[in-house]
Amino acid sequence: MEYKVGDIIIGVVNQVRPYALFLTFENGQNGLLHISELTDSYVRDIEKYGTIGDQLKVKVLSIDPSNGFLRVSYKAVPDSEKFNSHNDSIHHDAQFDQADFKDLEAKLPEWIEQTLQLAKEDKDND
Repeated sequence: MEYKVGDIIIGVVNQVRPYALFLTFENGQNGLLHISELTDSYVRDIEKYGTIGDQLKVKVLSIDPSNGFLRVSYKAVPDSEKFNSHNDSIHHDAQFDQADFKDLEAKLPEWIEQTLQLAKEDKDND
């Protein structure tokens, strides 16, 4: 079986690095799922997305013509087709709205004033 760019395929994690998951595919080809291709959100721990033996459905982004090595993406797979056998595989991108920051926004002028006052006091004491 030969893969082409745009194919959606299942790979098995064979190696985990802080920056990527390395996968092996059904036809024996290997590939790299870079941390930036997992999700649009910040990833603190890549092992929350996959560990050795886990299966992930990924989309082929590019194929190295010299060795057939695949560069793949998990986030490019349509939501309706996503598959990840990892236990922590149900990930939700962080969703924020302005309400989440209202308390901080209300306190900001007070904090600025306190900081300016402290800076003025430090200057006066010099």
